[in-house]
Amino acid sequence: MNLIDTVQTCLEHMQLPATRVPNLPVVNLPVEIENGKLNIFIHAHEEAARVFVYVRPQDMLVPIERIPAVAEFLTRANYGLPLGNWEIDMNDGEMNFKNSVDVSGGELTEGMVKTLLVFAMECVNRYLPGIRAVIDGSAARTALEAIDGPTKVVIK
Repeated sequence: MNLIDTVQTCLEHMQLPATRVPNLPVVNLPVEIENGKLNIFIHAHEEAARVFVYVRPQDMLVPIERIPAVAEFLTRANYGLPLGNWEIDMNDGEMNFKNSVDVSGGELTEGMVKTLLVFAMECVNRYLPGIRAVIDGSAARTALEAIDGPTKVVIK
């Protein structure tokens, strides 16, 4: 079974409403979670033996003037994550949570796909309120500490 078929089988077993993008190794999945609506794109790269999960909040535009503050928040949120990372396009404010796996020399399992997907959705759900707070004017550190608690290391 190729990578995208394993992805699609996993999503079917999870009873998620995924749509395969015609002629591409991509599955699109709109999902509603506690803190918002998401667009999820799962890309399979057969030649590289890699699968990427991109989770993008729907209808969340980062105003140009708030991009640096949101980038700081995302950088602070990234520190210590066991899987995946937040990324933001510094030109237009588009942001994603990205998770991936390399299965070179191995085999992609439904369990691996589920872990990538569930962790990404949980991470986005956890940090969306802080991202919104920063977009609305809060300081990045303050917004993150409201979620994760006080920063333990202070740089002077």
